[in-house]
Amino acid sequence: MNSAASGRLSAAAKRTVLASFLGSTFEWYDFVLYTTVSTLVFNQVFFPEQSAAVGTLSSLVTVAMGYVARPLGAVIFGHFGDRVGRKKLLVATMLIMGIPTLIIGCLPSYAQIGTAAPVILIICRILQGVGLGGEYAGAALATIESVPESQRGFYGAIPQLGNPVGGALGTILVLCCTYFAGDELFAAWLWRVPFLLSAILLVYAMVVRVRMEETGDFSRLVKENKVEKSPVMAVLRHHWKALLLGLGARASDAISGNVAGSVVIAYVATYLHMSNSIGLVATLVPTLIAIPLMLITGKISDRVGRKRIFVLGMVLVALSMLPMFAMLNTKFVPVMVLGVIVMRICNMMPFAVQSAFLADIFPVEVRYTGVSLVYQVSAIIGGLTPAACLTLLIWADGNAYVLALVLTVVCALSALCGIAMRPSVRRDTATDYQRSHHGA
Repeated sequence: MNSAASGRLSAAAKRTVLASFLGSTFEWYDFVLYTTVSTLVFNQVFFPEQSAAVGTLSSLVTVAMGYVARPLGAVIFGHFGDRVGRKKLLVATMLIMGIPTLIIGCLPSYAQIGTAAPVILIICRILQGVGLGGEYAGAALATIESVPESQRGFYGAIPQLGNPVGGALGTILVLCCTYFAGDELFAAWLWRVPFLLSAILLVYAMVVRVRMEETGDFSRLVKENKVEKSPVMAVLRHHWKALLLGLGARASDAISGNVAGSVVIAYVATYLHMSNSIGLVATLVPTLIAIPLMLITGKISDRVGRKRIFVLGMVLVALSMLPMFAMLNTKFVPVMVLGVIVMRICNMMPFAVQSAFLADIFPVEVRYTGVSLVYQVSAIIGGLTPAACLTLLIWADGNAYVLALVLTVVCALSALCGIAMRPSVRRDTATDYQRSHHGA
């Protein structure tokens, strides 16, 4: 019995899954690390002449710049990913993401070089956004298109793990620095260390990723001479409904993921006047709990359907917003952490299956472009979420329930978009890929 028939992955497919996970972990480590550190110290390092709240808002605006740049990466890498293949593009995305991260770690402060510091910071953040804009769909599709259809929910969740794992690594480093050295020393220079340490993960992930092989689905397109010449235009002309519904459905995850991270950290530090470490713990613990649950959710989705899990998760996210902020307002750390855990678990459900679910709604010839556009254009909403939430909190004099109500309505609308989405019909080519690479 060969590996395809038995359900076991070939050696080539296993390498692809590992390479996708490591690359995704590295890129999310860089991206989430920036978001976390920006909420804690960038107002002091790069925007010191403003008040604490306005300085934090300015820092979050630079966070948003990375999100705004992600659709550009989606268009560029989506086009070439559907034209020349998934593997080649994934090496480039890592370099575009990794080099700016190292530059940020060495970047002088506003006190040292003036306005040049925030300008360079913004440029690096934009480059990070472009790199991540091409990374997500490539890493997800490299895995999904290399495993059988009946297992795509489970294995599709593995690249998704790069988000919580990479985010947790960055948060743990920041937490250790702030806990053992204190907030003052961390703001002075220690915040740079997690950025510089990313070089280790970059080198290891690159070594694994260059050994990847092209996916079965794309190899079939090349063999049958069906490669789309203009995938972006094909998506806009023939798959615009799937694109729009996907954007609406993905908005819930983009918003809630940022609320459970940088918004909670900023709210705890700025409005509850609690230590930075409290906010970090309140976001780190739920992230760690979500990691094994994502794999379980992916496995369940292969049995009950990815759409059901996706929509159910979005509904639960909408229902969890008000309770989470109510529990944060208790200022009792165990209750605060529990509130974020509940919301994070709800957010984890659609996120675990979304790469496989989004891949379902686009045909192979435009899948890289379609999935990239849905994920990265909707990410603009996510990028604007921290700044928009802080602005709303300023307007509401710190009343978090106003914010929670707005978030509940938006997430409920996303759930309606998810209900309206329909999968495209396609042939499963991963079995052929497994057979052709059996024993490789």
